[in-house]
Amino acid sequence: MDVGVIGGSGYGGAELLRLLEQHPAFKVRVVAAGRSAGHVLGGVFPQLLGTSVADLQLAETTPETFAGCQVIFSATPHGVSLDLLPDLVTDGRTVVDLSGAFRLPADVFADWYEHEHTAPHLTPAVYGMPELTREDLPDARLVAGPGCYPTAALLALAPLAGLLGDGPIAVHGMSGSSGAGRKVRDDLHASHAHANVAAYGAPKHRHTPEIAAQLSRAGGGPNPLVFVPHLVPMARGMVVTVNAPMAAPVAGVDVHEMFALYYRDEPFITVLEPGTWPASTYVVGGNAAHIGVAVDERAGVVVASCALDNLIKGAAGQAIQAANVATRTAETAGLPIAGMYP
Repeated sequence: MDVGVIGGSGYGGAELLRLLEQHPAFKVRVVAAGRSAGHVLGGVFPQLLGTSVADLQLAETTPETFAGCQVIFSATPHGVSLDLLPDLVTDGRTVVDLSGAFRLPADVFADWYEHEHTAPHLTPAVYGMPELTREDLPDARLVAGPGCYPTAALLALAPLAGLLGDGPIAVHGMSGSSGAGRKVRDDLHASHAHANVAAYGAPKHRHTPEIAAQLSRAGGGPNPLVFVPHLVPMARGMVVTVNAPMAAPVAGVDVHEMFALYYRDEPFITVLEPGTWPASTYVVGGNAAHIGVAVDERAGVVVASCALDNLIKGAAGQAIQAANVATRTAETAGLPIAGMYP
């Protein structure tokens, strides 16, 4: 299948191209960008030198650029996706958007993103998280790739959906600076970010309604959700830890067994042994997620933690995984499981 990539000069786009290089069924034919249009891809991202896409010239981002592409990945900000993607969603084509443009109903999007939604008829699109929405993905025309934080949070929460008690769910996330993209920002300068940890975005981070909506879809109750992300001094990787109240006392061994059964057939999810907690260093470079879980009997909550690579399982890899299912290709095609260590 011929593939087009929009946003090929960003971190998400670069990871899409690196992973698609090894895909047995998808062939990249065109890559488009904004400010880097006209440049050769290998010059923008030297890590791609020697690959089949290194000599591609980044094209202008117009609907006509992608004529003939059967699969299109868009790794652009939500405003660009809103402007461009409605003209690309056609029969016989799968479009996977990595932005937040189509994850939420249009009115919810407008409230949380403070941006008018110009294509409400396309919202919400099929949510591109196969572990939760696999049955909705085959032949989907538009797929909304989940955010990286929601991916980790939902993987940690989904097995608990039917056991939740009253009270707020606390979601604490930590991510490397690549989650903010390539744009220049004072708080991402090395002199500021090095050896620094900082919370941001609370109490109205854009991922909050996305986590709440998909948890509800998985069978969770109307628990208030408190989400606090943190920027930590590393380039990539993510750990999200949730504290979830239980409706009735539950033993730690039972919760662990519940997680193991929930994910037993999932190729990219590993539930760690009891007493073991995930670490970002072991998942960087792969499309895997590692989950640890325990019960705090004193507080009456389950503590679950999920580690993943924010640019792969949290973005590009998951987009390819969803596109595989949508196009009825083998779900694991082109996707590594093992991380890079050290």
